[in-house]
Amino acid sequence: MLKRTLHRRILGSALIILGALMMWLAPEIWSGVVMILIAIALEILGITLERKSGHP
Repeated sequence: MLKRTLHRRILGSALIILGALMMWLAPEIWSGVVMILIAIALEILGITLERKSGHP
């Protein structure tokens, strides 16, 4: 998908921040649970992209 390390790192960091922000802003009702699940998925995707950028 993304071949450049810098772009992967930027995208990975942005996804981690977005996921954390969504977790922080999630309401305490059922829609909040959906937001938390999406945020967790974004966090995992961001961490995966960060890990790939560390290896050539």
